[in-house]
Parts: sequence; C-alpha cells; structure tokens
Amino acid sequence: MIVLKTEVKIFRNISGFNFVDKLDSDSAEQIETEVTDALNPLEYEFNKTKNMNSLDKLKLYEVNYATGDLFKNEMISGIYTSHGKPTVFLNDSDHIVIQSVSNELNLERLYDNVDKLDDFLSEKINFAYSEKFGFLTSNPNICGNGMNASVTLHLPATAYFGNDSLIGSLERLGYRVSKLNSDRGMINSILKLSPDRTIGVTESEYITKLNNITKEIVDMEEQNRKRLYLDHSIELEDIVNRAFGTLSYCRMISETEVIEKLSDLFMGIELSIIKPKIDLNLADTIAKFKNGRLQIQSGSLLDMKSRNILRAKEVRKMMKEVF
Repeated sequence: MIVLKTEVKIFRNISGFNFVDKLDSDSAEQIETEVTDALNPLEYEFNKTKNMNSLDKLKLYEVNYATGDLFKNEMISGIYTSHGKPTVFLNDSDHIVIQSVSNELNLERLYDNVDKLDDFLSEKINFAYSEKFGFLTSNPNICGNGMNASVTLHLPATAYFGNDSLIGSLERLGYRVSKLNSDRGMINSILKLSPDRTIGVTESEYITKLNNITKEIVDMEEQNRKRLYLDHSIELEDIVNRAFGTLSYCRMISETEVIEKLSDLFMGIELSIIKPKIDLNLADTIAKFKNGRLQIQSGSLLDMKSRNILRAKEVRKMMKEVF
C-alpha cells in the first residue's frame, strides 16, 4: 500500500460577515443558525467544540482530522456529521469547511461528494465570491476554486535512496510537500502532497493534476522497491527484521519510533520478506498507536511515559496476533 490517505476540502465563507478570526459573537451565532438550518434536511448532527471535554477533542482531532483552527476558535466552532456524508466544520479556518477522506486514491469520488454538498448549500447560503479572485477564503493560496486536496503516500524505498530530490522537484512544480509530523520529529518515509495554488485552476484541472502526479510517484516508489529488493536484499532484510524485533519485544516505544518501525515492517510485508497471518492496513495501524487514540482507548489523558508503555503493550499484542 503506497497511498495511505486522500482528502478533499472545500472552503467557503458567507457573504456579509468577517473572516473567522474577526467574527464577533452575534455574527458567529447568525452563521451557526444559517448553516444548521441549511444542513437540517440532510440530518446532520451538530456538536459545539466548546461543549466537548478533552477526550472528545482528541477524538475530533484523531478521527475527524480536525485542525488546530477549530480548537483555537472553540467558543464559536463545531462539527456537523451525518453517516455516509462529508464532514462539515463550522468556523474552522473559514466559516464552512466541507471535508471528505479516503484511505485509497479516490480523488474524483471525494471531490464529487464535497461538490454535491457545496452545490446544495450554495442554493441556501450566499457565499463570498469575487469575479476576479473566485471564492474568498482566509488563505489567499486557496482562493479561486476554494479547494484543497491532498494525498498522503508511504514511500519507504524512495526514502531509503533519499527523497530530497523528489521533494525539491515537486516544490518546483508547484506542490506543497510535507513529511508526517510525530511527537519527536518527522517521518521521512511518509509524505503529504498537495497543489500549492488554486487561483486560475478549475476543480477538474486541480484534481486531474494531483491524480496524475500521484500516479507518477507511486510508479517511482514501485521501481525503487524493486531496486531495493534486487540490489540491496541484505540491507532490506536487516531493516525489516530490526523493525520486527523492536515491535515484538519493546517495553516502551514513542509515537515516532512506532511509525518508523511500522513503515519498515509494512515494506517487508509488501516485498514478501515476512508474511502476516492476517491482512493489515498501514494507515489504520498507525492511527491505532498514535498518542490521541491510545488516550481515547484508555479513557484518560496520559503522560508521555504512560503512553509509551501502553503503546508498547498494544504493539506487542498486535504482533502476536498478526505473526
């Protein structure tokens, strides 16, 4: 598995109101009423951020991929959810953020999901729009079509040979590239990719461009995996077996280390160095051992040492079940 996650977001602001960071409480209430009324026929449930406890907020961050802006604006923000429909964030970075997520390369389907909801809302809400700049958003880089799409990729073989040139090339082509952030640093083998600007680009062009470059990167990673398997087999086996040993016998392990070792382990699985008894999904497995998920599972906030001990216990349990 090379594509771990695809995400499409549409950002909209309601005409006649300031951007979120300048909203007063009365305006925020008006926006909430307008959005709630508009979504009511679709049976969306609304939860206000300010009414959530710490564990609820962790779940919002880990499960619903909420951003820091939602929590920064917690007195006026919230989340709308409805089974099988895109998530809608209220007063996140913008008045309305519509989000759809998948763990496969499904950009067209995700865009279709958010676009239909955007069309539905636009019949009921007057969005801020300029003939010159397109949809007006708090971030100038996503004015225009007011959309952001991203793909998160697992590229362990490319990272082994060095991914700096890939990142530099993508940035010169107009993409934002970031490594996965964890509690103690960045994960070199997991990259998040998205186009840098949306002004002057139609939604269809935007999605097609990201889709095509993603497929090129996937092809490159597959070639690098073949090269690693054929030309560096001892090094590959060493990397995979070290990961296997660490995950099987650790007594304390940080979030960063577990992700790095899982990355190596899954590369070994996909290249048939080791064979699990059951199928695993890397994105789901990483999520299971992140700090937030562990605390949600335990039902309480934990200090770092407690998280690392609990994580090691759960990882060892998984390894016994899988291998």
